[in-house]
Amino acid sequence: MSWKKLLDPKIHDFIREHQDADVPALALKKPPHKDWPWKLILDQIKARQKAKIKMPEWLYHQNIVFPPPNIIEQASSAATAHYKAELITGKTFIDLTGGAGVDCQAFAAEFESGICIERDQDAAELLSHNMSLLCGDAVVVHHAAAENFLAQMPPVDLAYLDPQRRTENKKGFYRFEDCTPNIVEIFPTLAAKSKKVMIKASPMLDVWEGIRSLEFVESVHIVEWQGECKELLYILNPLQKINLNDIPVTAAKINDNGEPIYHFTFTKAQEEEASSHITMPYKFLYEPGPAFQKAGAFNALALGYKLQKLHQHTHLYTAESQHPDFPGHMYEVLDILPVDKKSLPIKKANLKLRNFPGTVETLRRKLGLEDGGEDFLFACTLADERRALIHARKIQRI
Repeated sequence: MSWKKLLDPKIHDFIREHQDADVPALALKKPPHKDWPWKLILDQIKARQKAKIKMPEWLYHQNIVFPPPNIIEQASSAATAHYKAELITGKTFIDLTGGAGVDCQAFAAEFESGICIERDQDAAELLSHNMSLLCGDAVVVHHAAAENFLAQMPPVDLAYLDPQRRTENKKGFYRFEDCTPNIVEIFPTLAAKSKKVMIKASPMLDVWEGIRSLEFVESVHIVEWQGECKELLYILNPLQKINLNDIPVTAAKINDNGEPIYHFTFTKAQEEEASSHITMPYKFLYEPGPAFQKAGAFNALALGYKLQKLHQHTHLYTAESQHPDFPGHMYEVLDILPVDKKSLPIKKANLKLRNFPGTVETLRRKLGLEDGGEDFLFACTLADERRALIHARKIQRI
């Protein structure tokens, strides 16, 4: 309960006044008062700096006490939390892996009431404090392990889990069987009490491996925010079993409010049935965003946006015209160059490898390139099996 010392108005004001401070430099100084919990104060400042990007609205709530910085680092952003909260409607929910509480807050805004479970006692008490400020009496927090709470869990419209994928050594686990709680093990009990189940998985997990590990997957969502693939979500319906080939997979790029800017939905069957024409680069080059690359709908994406691929295994697209609704980056092709330092008309560029051996750093050294600038070089394999550099400029879209 040591976090309660942070509710002291003087300490709270100090933290807010120094929330943008250089923490290592501040740590070398003595606290304003010798009885202040200096490490906790420094951790609060670190946490607020991380929260400034992930959940900026929390910074404006009086008396919010942030979880430790490592918990904030693992937490959902407010944007991704809002996106997932819009996916399912209902009256009641349970968040079985409370954590920082960002997801719980988002669900509480869409459901009438909710339950939040946190296995660590101190974290549960802090979560209860924060949820009361953010959600009023709409959320009740319990200190318990998710596996143990299932026996007393009431029927709900949605059960949400973001299982722990790290050990004390911070090694990542991706398979559901290796996470805490073990989703595969507890699902039969969970399914008996929940109309829908939503699971947040590691973005590193293969989409189809995750589907094969679970039963009753109704849909999958891959969420991109601020240029990165942030979340892989599985929605399960215990009353309906869908053939793996027919499960809809949606890749979505969202804004800071959790609203989709671009999205694309496909099934495994549609991807396998789709065929894309292979051609040399035309005037415009198209690069799918991270979530859309993660989805793996490379042929369906080409078909859906009337584009052609550069090679069967080079996941870049091309066309003679602009497609401003494409879910990714669009470039104007300036030239096709041999992979040779002497052939380069530029000394500085953003270098990317697609279906090309080696690493960016190795090739950058070989070409004598500086990083950055307005030019892009795509090292890739073309339709004629030739390895080349595509020199391009990004087209800015409003």
